Amino acid sequence: MSEPEPDELRAAVRDRWERGAAGWTARNERFQAATMPVSRWLVDAIEPQPGQRVLELAAGLGEVGYLVAELIRPGGTLISSDGAEAMVEAARARAAQLGVADVEHRQLELEWIDLPAASVDAVVCRWGYMFALDKGAALRETRRVLRPGGRLALATWAEPSRTPFGAIPRQAMVDAGLVDGFEAGGPGMFDLADPEELRELLAEAGFADPELQEIAVTISYADVDDYWAMTADLSRPFGDVVGTLNERQRADLHERIAEALAPYRADDGTLRVPGVALGAAASA
Repeated sequence: MSEPEPDELRAAVRDRWERGAAGWTARNERFQAATMPVSRWLVDAIEPQPGQRVLELAAGLGEVGYLVAELIRPGGTLISSDGAEAMVEAARARAAQLGVADVEHRQLELEWIDLPAASVDAVVCRWGYMFALDKGAALRETRRVLRPGGRLALATWAEPSRTPFGAIPRQAMVDAGLVDGFEAGGPGMFDLADPEELRELLAEAGFADPELQEIAVTISYADVDDYWAMTADLSRPFGDVVGTLNERQRADLHERIAEALAPYRADDGTLRVPGVALGAAASA
């Protein structure tokens, strides 16, 4: 079977995020609370100041940017953007719910950012660059829209062995013969797990003095069923596979995931599953 063309892969990635917006909206507050250490690190890394113009890429519901918005008042502007229209609309609704003002919501692509050169003071992107087909192009575009001396702060995920909350479902599907391989199906959450690769990409894009920091997170679940349901909402690749399974396949996959989660289960059945984010900050 021939490899999909880049445009086909981009369309598939976009479709997953368009369809995933409802699940992310449903799980947003819980996920944001668990990953707040990463969000705070990103905000601190760009050193936001009143009056600045800040861009959030691959914003999802925009929570990192909304933390920034508080710090660039008065006179500042946040551009909250995502490649998926459904995510942009969800972010707009979330901003209204939170009462966030001075924010522009825009549909923007990572690999070709439709903004003028040197038009923003800082960029934040939490778990977005991994999903770009051409990650170098995405970082070069980010460098282009930043003013000289402007700051970029991004987050990726460390390797699967250190981020079991995200790795377990995919590995279980591979072991069950439901998908071809761990990295199959286009870009994934572990694409930028290598710190040296990330440093190299930043340098090639023209960024100076990259600072990398590991940030531990823990996500809690009531039980395995809660883990399954939340993962299906937040991961369209997992949810799409689960939706095709018959009863026997579903039971087998559930058993595999439960076994993999056993080290993180407390006596009462609750789960605390860890992960490690890799934060990176650099200057234009």
